[in-house]
Amino acid sequence: MSAGAAVSLIGQAYPTLAPFIRPDLGLSLAAVGLLNTFIYLGTMVGALPSGWLTDRLGSRTVMIVGTLAAAALALTIALFVQSQWMFVPLLLVVGLVVASSTPAGSQAVARSFPPERRGLVIGLRQMSVPLGGALAAAILPVVAHFSDWRWASVVAAAIAVLAALVASRLYYESIPPIARLQGVSLPLARVLRERNILLAAVAGITLPTGQFVMITYLILFLSEGFAVSILTGAALLTAAQFAGAFSRVFWSWLSDKRGGRRKPLLVMMVTLAGLSALVLAWLPPGTPLWIMALIVVLYGATALGWQGLHFSLLTELSPPGWEGRVVGFGLIFTSIGIASAPPLFGLLVDFSNNYALGWIAQAAVFGIGALLLSNVVEHRRNPQSE
Repeated sequence: MSAGAAVSLIGQAYPTLAPFIRPDLGLSLAAVGLLNTFIYLGTMVGALPSGWLTDRLGSRTVMIVGTLAAAALALTIALFVQSQWMFVPLLLVVGLVVASSTPAGSQAVARSFPPERRGLVIGLRQMSVPLGGALAAAILPVVAHFSDWRWASVVAAAIAVLAALVASRLYYESIPPIARLQGVSLPLARVLRERNILLAAVAGITLPTGQFVMITYLILFLSEGFAVSILTGAALLTAAQFAGAFSRVFWSWLSDKRGGRRKPLLVMMVTLAGLSALVLAWLPPGTPLWIMALIVVLYGATALGWQGLHFSLLTELSPPGWEGRVVGFGLIFTSIGIASAPPLFGLLVDFSNNYALGWIAQAAVFGIGALLLSNVVEHRRNPQSE
């Protein structure tokens, strides 16, 4: 969780700092959305290699090295970025590093916990993603407000170094290295063409869109549409991130209590996220701050609560020994959604001069995800074979 939160913090730092980066580097609203795009293009490229490295080298090595690499990149960005053209290649490399976190964390849980507790523990581990986002929203805008966004990037690097030290001291794999190589011998193409894995993975395009649209645009949406200050908007984003973090644990725990079935709760959650996006679309001017806060928190609890269940589902659909690669395969599709959603949302808002069209499109995307997931057939493993 420490390593995952730190990597997530750096992966979400620059969209969160968009109000400060935008005037410094002269970014348009659509270009702000491209901050996420370049990061998750890198994640797309790095997803399968990260999964392969995790299966071969083990989760501990991958997560510690990845966290330290993220810290080095955040420091490099703070010191050397002077224009948006210098920013792009570094954001792509940040994405490569972000790709290491999810396969490593998912494999660690799959190898260390039995199926009857796996959903809860994957939910706890995936809590690190919005937790990192919440830390980014709570700390980095304040640092940037009183100094500069570059100093905020330095702070993010320091947090990542600390997290790597914590992970290196507290986490040790319970599986000997030789066991990593004793997975099922199947061709990669055959595994990744399996119907249920493919459906669950492709649905992943839709699932993170609401999260990263919110990270990128919520502060601007509240500021431009409702005259909410940047720091107040950052506080509401922080609250939504914390709601998403704790909801991941709750939904995953509930799926364990319901016999380990992930799909029904995942479909329900995605549907509720779509309804929440529609409420944001129709939010009238002059809405009291407390009502906006309540809606934003409810949106965070649904639109950000998918990861634990989704990666539990992918892990349990994968053959033994292939967990890292199957999760890496799924990460390719979630990265597509993360990379494409913010700039498309920004283009819709620029085109219509209104955020409502963007939120309605977001609701439609969630509807497609719910439809795809409803066609997945879960296959529960025999716990004695674990």
